[in-house]
Amino acid sequence: MLIRPGFWADFVPWDTDRLDAQALGVWALALGVGVLGALAEDDLTRTRPALLALPGTAATMTVVLAARAAHVDRTSGPALSLVCMVTGLLSAGANGHLLLKRSAALRN
Repeated sequence: MLIRPGFWADFVPWDTDRLDAQALGVWALALGVGVLGALAEDDLTRTRPALLALPGTAATMTVVLAARAAHVDRTSGPALSLVCMVTGLLSAGANGHLLLKRSAALRN
């Protein structure tokens, strides 16, 4: 999305311009690097803020999608992918919260 935003913009379930596609690319890159770093570190204490922020990110995305519902093509493949991503963020946050509680209980 950073290099060829015009091509990738067609994979988003709403109309985007070049700047929107590039911003989504930066967000996706930052999220991916953050997740890979957290997996490589395997340190729940350091990744705690990110794990706790995931459900909030999913909730925010849900609110934005609900507010822009008229602009979203729900029959497209990208819309299904976006719903899967929001579900994945919520699931990862819930699992991270459980893992944090379990690691805290084991330390005590």
